[in-house]
Amino acid sequence: MITFENRVRYEYKMKTSRVDTLVRSIMTHRDPKSQEAKDASKFLDVLITEIDRFYEANSDLLSKKGKRPHPRSRLPENKQWNENVEKYYEKNSRKRPRK
Repeated sequence: MITFENRVRYEYKMKTSRVDTLVRSIMTHRDPKSQEAKDASKFLDVLITEIDRFYEANSDLLSKKGKRPHPRSRLPENKQWNENVEKYYEKNSRKRPRK
């Protein structure tokens, strides 16, 4: 049976991968000033807002498992989240992402 904690982490991973895919398609679009690209940018804003709300609602759980807000996130940096992430990587040094 899947735990709530794993479900939240999986959901966050899915949301961030959608944003990354959309960003990649916008950046490689052949006509960046077209209506299609502008609409995709608006949709990207909606997805980022959704990810921010999801992270705020589950921030304690996500930060304790080493997840930071998405790089495109508009959330202000939180000291508690950073401390939780660093504690996680001190305990699990092999899971630290490469720079």
